[in-house]
Amino acid sequence: MIYYMTMKYEDTEKANVGVVKEHFSAYVTKAERGGSTLVCRRNRPIAEIVPVKSGPSANRTRLGSARGTVTVSCDLTGPAMNASDWSMLK
Repeated sequence: MIYYMTMKYEDTEKANVGVVKEHFSAYVTKAERGGSTLVCRRNRPIAEIVPVKSGPSANRTRLGSARGTVTVSCDLTGPAMNASDWSMLK
């Protein structure tokens, strides 16, 4: 808990800019734990430090985990279309 010159403002802590500048890392740690802080200039709210909502989790796909589930039925090294159809590409 941060015990500097701050006040409670509903469920959000209220702190002036100077205090937030001096102890910024403590306020970031508080946001990481789910708390929020209302940043004020001369006791007037100007910004708020809030936790970021969780985004999608990291991709945990492992290489080779789906081995044997795909069947390739063509030649992957040959052209994708017949030689007779190449004239339409000109």
